[in-house]
Amino acid sequence: MKRAQKLIDYVKSNVHNDIDTVMIWNYENSSTANTFYLSGFRGSCSVLIIRGESNYLITDSRYFEQAEQESDFVLVKHTSSKLIKTVASFLKKLSAQFIGFEAERLDCKTYGELRNELNVEFIPIDDVLYRMRSIKNEEEVGKIRAASRIAEKAFRETLSYIKEGISEIEICAELEYRIKKLGGQVGFETLIGSGHNTSKPHVKPTAKKIENGELILFDFGARVDGYCCDITRMAVLGKPSMEITECYELVRQAVEKATNVGKAGMIPSQVDEVARSVILQSKYAEYCFKYGLGHGIGLEVHEPPRMGPTFNEPLPAGAVVTVEPGIYIPGKFGIRIENDVIVREDCFERITDLSEDLVII
Repeated sequence: MKRAQKLIDYVKSNVHNDIDTVMIWNYENSSTANTFYLSGFRGSCSVLIIRGESNYLITDSRYFEQAEQESDFVLVKHTSSKLIKTVASFLKKLSAQFIGFEAERLDCKTYGELRNELNVEFIPIDDVLYRMRSIKNEEEVGKIRAASRIAEKAFRETLSYIKEGISEIEICAELEYRIKKLGGQVGFETLIGSGHNTSKPHVKPTAKKIENGELILFDFGARVDGYCCDITRMAVLGKPSMEITECYELVRQAVEKATNVGKAGMIPSQVDEVARSVILQSKYAEYCFKYGLGHGIGLEVHEPPRMGPTFNEPLPAGAVVTVEPGIYIPGKFGIRIENDVIVREDCFERITDLSEDLVII
């Protein structure tokens, strides 16, 4: 409830003073993270109607009991054939006139139907909502840290399972199984690649079998009470080549230098430049990562703030972001190291506790 009141106050002062209602439309998990953040409800279908002191959760019979257990919002039972009719009727009953909504999450069809039903002004509040969510309190940080501990232990246990001839898909299944066995949920779609597949930054696991001398990329995370971590580590089966060793050391230095310079108030593009320059000044410059250095994490694996060449809004204290430079040589191999850090007033504080050394199997 406190977050709901804070959101109303925030949108009034930062978006439009006349906003009297905020609507969060969550259909088939379209806005589950924001729904949970504001109300505590974890179901896949709901509409939050936030007024500040009075807040409502509209959902159907699948979730009546769950909603009453998870949220202190007043339950409004949707029992008619169309959710839009229920929502529109309720908003009319409240005499809502200026409605803040998530323009990025509400589909065009639903928006059009709501406009036909209601004589109100809809005002996007996406930026304000995500700015609010980007600053974590210590309880939220603690959940991300707990997720990281589970993911790290699962990764260490999975390493003992790897041998020549095992497939990427089998490694993925083993890692995700161990995350769940340790009490977490899988944070996002696990990425596992080996050999030449590692040159694709977002490689998905295939039936390809691991061969001696090949790199293996692990991009994985666990989720605890809604909050996830995001980690990337590299391993090699057997002895790494000189080229792999050289590239790995460059990426490790890029992570270290960016982490050492980062703190609240830093311009994201400047932190990105510190990491990127390590690789650009080497003979592997053409293979330097083309994406931004990092992104926020929390209830979603990708959320504001972001760090990259085009992001210039100072990093806020309390944000949790990734630091993940890489080198990618098409057709040969790719290397990425990714840590999660808390943006503190005077530093980047590491959450990820795994060694950054290349793992030799």
